[in-house]
Amino acid sequence: MRIPDSDELASAVLSGDIALPADPARPYDAPRICPLCQRRMVVKISPMGWAAACSRHGELRSEWLER
Repeated sequence: MRIPDSDELASAVLSGDIALPADPARPYDAPRICPLCQRRMVVKISPMGWAAACSRHGELRSEWLER
């Protein structure tokens, strides 16, 4: 899958316009569904964090949320 150059997902989540649905039992789990379009995202988990990519709205990384 080619990740678009769009930063629409990251800017919406980081600005607080859209909150990621978080399970209280698993607060550090990566999102699996795009909150903008409800499509499945490609998620890559590493020891340092995660990266989730929507085919339409771009990428979101866990280190961006820690700021």
